[in-house]
Amino acid sequence: MSILRSPTDPRWPAVAAADLDRTLGDHAHCEKKAAASALKLVADHADRPGLVRPLARLAQEEQQHLMAVLVELSRRGAPLLPDEGDPYAQALLARVRGGGPRLLDRLLVCALIEARSCERLALLGEALPPGRLRDLYRRLAQSEAGHERLFVELAEAEAGATEARTRLAALAEEEAHLVAALPLLPRIH
Repeated sequence: MSILRSPTDPRWPAVAAADLDRTLGDHAHCEKKAAASALKLVADHADRPGLVRPLARLAQEEQQHLMAVLVELSRRGAPLLPDEGDPYAQALLARVRGGGPRLLDRLLVCALIEARSCERLALLGEALPPGRLRDLYRRLAQSEAGHERLFVELAEAEAGATEARTRLAALAEEEAHLVAALPLLPRIH
């Protein structure tokens, strides 16, 4: 069950599929940043094996996803354009508190980003015609669902289930408002 409080606009899959090269390029940058974010958490919490091992595995998986998306761009003859940034992720990360709850918030923000990616990759997979790319997006959506669960589990281990769930509920409400304000673009977020 997803932690999201609102669905993506039902028009988004058609927008993303209509400019698939741009969507794929944005997706590649999302995978790159997901791997980097996991590795940053590893670096910041190297003394915590309960975080380091699962996040190192996650970073490796995100790098594999990046390579898969880059292969699809190459097959289409499309270049990877410069990263335009991700206002959605930036706005969520701005909600991370400092001090003691910082790690909890980072883990929960990562869970929300993975949950939204999961939803959108699944929607895109359904919008694409049968074939290799559709199958790829369906597989990637399943993987993102696992990442969402991992981050929630790590947050619960960090702060306890009650505190983690309470903070997740607050962040999920804010995430829903962010998504409602997003323009419909061929981007994952």
